Amino acid sequence: MTEKNLLEMVLPDPVLSAFELPLRAVFHPYGFPLELATNSPHVIAAAEEGWRRFQPHSHAPAARFEVGVVPGSNDPLPPQSAFRSRENLMIAVADAENFLALDFNRDFGHAWITESVAADHTLVRYRFLTAGALTLLEKRHFAALHCGLVMRSGRGVALFGDSLAGKSTLSYACARAGWTFVCDDGAFLVRGGSDRYAVGDPFALRLREDARTLFPELEGRMPVVRPNGKVGIEIFTSELPVQIAQGCSIDHIVFLNRTDCGSAGISRYSRDSTLDWFGRYVTFGPAELCTAQLRSYQRLLTAGIWELRYSALDDAIARLEQLVDSGG
Repeated sequence: MTEKNLLEMVLPDPVLSAFELPLRAVFHPYGFPLELATNSPHVIAAAEEGWRRFQPHSHAPAARFEVGVVPGSNDPLPPQSAFRSRENLMIAVADAENFLALDFNRDFGHAWITESVAADHTLVRYRFLTAGALTLLEKRHFAALHCGLVMRSGRGVALFGDSLAGKSTLSYACARAGWTFVCDDGAFLVRGGSDRYAVGDPFALRLREDARTLFPELEGRMPVVRPNGKVGIEIFTSELPVQIAQGCSIDHIVFLNRTDCGSAGISRYSRDSTLDWFGRYVTFGPAELCTAQLRSYQRLLTAGIWELRYSALDDAIARLEQLVDSGG
């Protein structure tokens, strides 16, 4: 037996630190570069399904995310992963065989998943690629915005609100009415500039099951159970007669207040309350990154900030069009 083989017997690789990840690809989710390494064609395919349509927006160095796929249990994952973070590190654990870890200081992350999980592309995208790779990109480039984003005549309108306020539904309704669709429920303000430019995912639309009663063209769409356990309708916008864009400047911030108020009405909304709202998104990561995100949110306070009270979609769209066309 050679000296090398003897050394390998004494020093095995129990933590798979030298595990080969020969498959590599570069994607541009939300326009920013990400280098993905894995040993599974399923992981590459899952990433392509979600990210291949994005065009590059930045030439910054790529963040790196690695996914090792190994044999394991075929048991279903728990409905949610457990997330924990401290300073520049974050972990997300679905179970003992499926988890990820991120280092925000190095723009690097890795995940280990089983073969059965890798074969479910929707699950891989939602629980690992989005939770891992997109979180890396967010901490490197963005300030997150939990909003719909649509554009009319080159002016962007960000639609904010609590759950059930109608962000996704109103975003799609605006797109049907001729607005440009950027995203329905999750945009990212780009931190690198001095403007209010934000990006989104215009290629997919996610609506609640009852949206089929509002939009006749969705009547035949079957609801699915998403990886987060919610039931809804997921549609590629390429299948719909809507205009899309990967991003736009935010000219108006609109907080939605869906009530039985009759005619839609719009009024000024507090800048202090708006900044408090954005502060909800700055909950983890190194202090300098959190500070950079908060500075980005302060830039948004130069936009028009409003509250829209509405009950009917058509009425809400008409009032938003009046807002954009008149500036108030």
